[in-house]
Amino acid sequence: MKAITLLGSTGSIGTQTLDIVEHHPDKFRLVGIAAGRNVTLLAQQVMQFKPEIVAICDRSKINALKAAIATLDPQPIVLAGEEGVVEVARYGDAEAVVTGIVGCAGLLPTLAAIEAGKDIALANKETLIAGGPVVLPLAKKHGVKLLPADSEHSAIFQCLQGVPENGLRRILLTASGGAFRDWPVADLPQVTMADAIKHPNWSMGRKITVDSATLMNKGLEVIEASLSLWCGLRPD
Repeated sequence: MKAITLLGSTGSIGTQTLDIVEHHPDKFRLVGIAAGRNVTLLAQQVMQFKPEIVAICDRSKINALKAAIATLDPQPIVLAGEEGVVEVARYGDAEAVVTGIVGCAGLLPTLAAIEAGKDIALANKETLIAGGPVVLPLAKKHGVKLLPADSEHSAIFQCLQGVPENGLRRILLTASGGAFRDWPVADLPQVTMADAIKHPNWSMGRKITVDSATLMNKGLEVIEASLSLWCGLRPD
């Protein structure tokens, strides 16, 4: 059984990760869990999966979290704030940490997990984009594996299995197109924020949905793929 910790448990990556844990209780054990501010969903997850430690980044929600899980026995360690998320990332005997936190907020917890010798299932592109020159050497120093967990880069990783060092010519990253995929170009100057957050296929939160609509997210993925390949994140 693999012991894991999950950061960003209430987001898309987090809920999908917990679906896997739920369907394979003989293969995964949840050691720690952390989320941003969705205290209702986080409390439900804690009650169901009974982690040893939990953190909510929004300090104002810690009392609500404690109240919502008050009947759980035994009680987990409950922390709040960015330092609480970092503590969850480095805590205990988890072998791997799934990083589903959005934005640069995922960088410090990822560094803490690496320094604690835990493998990283990376679903936070900003960690490599903002901190790749620090993250990758640190992972090498501690003998930690960095595995892409998000859709495009996980697919690239799987495709590269068995490919020799010089066997790759190029990578094509697909794009769903976001909210404006089918809009006439002439109408784009009139778009509003409300239009941008209406993704036709996915529910991903406001930031990533807007980044998808503007294709900024795809640009970040190109940077992530380049860093991953040229800085040493290869299948071996």
